[in-house]
Amino acid sequence: MIGLLSPVPCPARRWRPSALAATLLLVAAAGCGGDRGQRSRGGAAPPFEFRALNLRQQDLLGRPTWQLSSPRVRYDLRRRVALVERPQAVIYREGQPAYRLRATSGTLLNDGQVLLLEGGLRLEQLGETPLRLQAVRARWYPPRNLLELDRRPQALAARQRLTAQRARFRLDSNHLQLQGQPQLEHWSRAFNPLRQDPPGAAELVVQMGQLDWYPLRGQLSASGPVQARRRPQGRRAELPPAQLSAAGLEGNTLQRRYRLQPPVRYSDPLEGSQLTARAVDVDLEADVISSSAAFAGRYGALQVQGQGFRLLRGQNLLVIPAGCQLQQGGDSLRADQCRWNWLSQAVIASGRVELRRGPNGQWSRGGWLSGRLGRLGSVSLTNPGGRVLSQVRVPRAAPPLPSPPSPPPRPAAEPIRL
Repeated sequence: MIGLLSPVPCPARRWRPSALAATLLLVAAAGCGGDRGQRSRGGAAPPFEFRALNLRQQDLLGRPTWQLSSPRVRYDLRRRVALVERPQAVIYREGQPAYRLRATSGTLLNDGQVLLLEGGLRLEQLGETPLRLQAVRARWYPPRNLLELDRRPQALAARQRLTAQRARFRLDSNHLQLQGQPQLEHWSRAFNPLRQDPPGAAELVVQMGQLDWYPLRGQLSASGPVQARRRPQGRRAELPPAQLSAAGLEGNTLQRRYRLQPPVRYSDPLEGSQLTARAVDVDLEADVISSSAAFAGRYGALQVQGQGFRLLRGQNLLVIPAGCQLQQGGDSLRADQCRWNWLSQAVIASGRVELRRGPNGQWSRGGWLSGRLGRLGSVSLTNPGGRVLSQVRVPRAAPPLPSPPSPPPRPAAEPIRL
């Protein structure tokens, strides 16, 4: 059912508007544009001009689905095109305002089927999860609940900024798809995207193949290759960042938890660290990186292996729950579990601990080890309820050198003869 309040037509001309695909309401008609008796080139009537435009659509239950307003509109009857200035729209979800949309100008095609928006485009997600979508140009399809953005689209959330060459946003399902070199930037400090821009340079920058995101739920998935750069707080801009690569990425931006798909490789040239692992979980909220699969890594001169790990960056602590192996120089440590602080070099190992040290092949076995790694480090190895076994290879003593042979006897001197 369509309600229509039409403008007063010019004399000697009858306006018969076509039905819109939604319930429309045109308010505050301003009369005709141009001279009343003048026809445009080709005999076409000049466009109508309105001082205000207000379009509304309702669902079958009578609830509003969207509303579009503009302070000035020019409507071409023959082409069925309306040029709107400073359009503003409110898009509803189950009768409640969900999004607010505005732009510098717009072109309404096919009586509301498509709205082309240009200049200063901004879509705001209302509610407890604020979101700002921006672009230079966009196409809004109200019957399809679809917004297509191009020319530098970007989405700003509480801690993230997502950019790409193109974007599609499903307004009914709250699904944002980024295509064409999508990039995610992350900040540890939250900000309000509806009121301010991000605070300085991002600490984490992730580039990927394609990205799908549901801002209200926070669910995110991205195809690879994934390339990331991380610059910890306090690291100067001229210093190199840490590098990370993975085959894919999935996670939740509200919970700030992500999973990197294998193979995962990480390196930090400033710390001299490297890591190769399968699937890796990243918890930015707790600042914890973990994996349940086998991995191998290096930190300076120390080589590390194990079956899974937990990296607690706030405590400078690496926990290996199974199959721990540490090797540095000629020293090596094996245990069921171990904990290593890379700042203090303190290490604690438990369960079938084996320690080998020095060029003499010192070997010890026990149930518990604590101490420090390094050239001058000392360790204490115990075995509660049992004995500590130790073995040292002592080189054999060299055999004594043979005595030099005795000199031959000197011949007796001949008598003196006269």
